[in-house]
Amino acid sequence: MTLIRATLSLTLALAAEIAVGRWAPSVRAYVDVMMVPVAWYGIVRSQRAAMFAGCAAGLLQDAWFATGAFGINGFVKTLLGWALGGLGGTLDLNQVPARMVAGAALPVSGRVLEVGLLRLLDRAAGPLVPLELLARAVAGGLLVVVVFAILDRVRGKEVVRRTAG
Repeated sequence: MTLIRATLSLTLALAAEIAVGRWAPSVRAYVDVMMVPVAWYGIVRSQRAAMFAGCAAGLLQDAWFATGAFGINGFVKTLLGWALGGLGGTLDLNQVPARMVAGAALPVSGRVLEVGLLRLLDRAAGPLVPLELLARAVAGGLLVVVVFAILDRVRGKEVVRRTAG
């Protein structure tokens, strides 16, 4: 059942990413919908689940959208899932401010890691523009908070909380 839910969440995130790219292509540079499953599994589930969700989300994003080096987004999202899953296991990130910070930090650190990896591979990487990073942080934070609020309402707050251990 968890595999079906993970597949469904990744499919919905990919469909939303495609819809954003189709109806508002300029917004797609600032909104990373595929980061929401990584945030979900990192905050609510385990570190391992966040890594798998990040790997799957990143590889789907690479296969569907990327024209450069295949696997960059998969590696970046796997690393971010590992980091957020570790923090989620240590700290209580199921509060709205913590969700906002996690949602804001993921796209910004993902972009920084992506640029670093592209430079490491001697690929052309755009500059890190602070205003763009701020827009990514605000969009990512709001997106995670809104999706988590919807899931809290639909599934109940007790189901969304991370179990200890």
